[in-house]
Amino acid sequence: MFKVIIVGAGKVGKTSLTIRFAEDRFRESYLPTLGVDFLAKSLTINDAIIKLQLWDTGGQEFVMSLLPFYFSGAAAGVLVYDITNRNSFNSLDYWLKQIRQNAGNVPVVLVGNKIDIADQRKVSSEEAQTFATKKNLIYLETSAKTGVRVPDLFEGLVKVIMDNEAKKVKQKEKADKPAEEEDEFNFWQKA
Repeated sequence: MFKVIIVGAGKVGKTSLTIRFAEDRFRESYLPTLGVDFLAKSLTINDAIIKLQLWDTGGQEFVMSLLPFYFSGAAAGVLVYDITNRNSFNSLDYWLKQIRQNAGNVPVVLVGNKIDIADQRKVSSEEAQTFATKKNLIYLETSAKTGVRVPDLFEGLVKVIMDNEAKKVKQKEKADKPAEEEDEFNFWQKA
């Protein structure tokens, strides 16, 4: 089971992305998320059944004091902006800082949402990709309305989480093994 936090400014489509993935549906209008909404979805990746906990956080200021609680234990983050809203893109540094301070160095996907209205674009793909590269993020553009690349977003993120978990296990095994070998080497050195 992996906890994924979905963050970004208000009205960028966090709830729409979450519901599109978890329930494969879309509504034209949502009430703003007050605090956090929680959805779960199970999926199969590499023959493993994975349960995702999707924590959809509100973008309002009063939510900020609650972020450490919401972000605790997150395995990854989804950082969402609206490609038609420059202000939502400009707030990304703030939201990324919140992820890093409250969830640690977890994998983060930068998502440019609302590509179904790309004719109203205010943030170019190149600018967003440059931001993602500088911040060591994965970049993807989606449409919660049409569902374009939404499964790719979450399934790809789960694969990254699983890879990171496997690396942690290998590092732990590797860290434990040299200590035993080093003790044996030290014994022979002393003899």
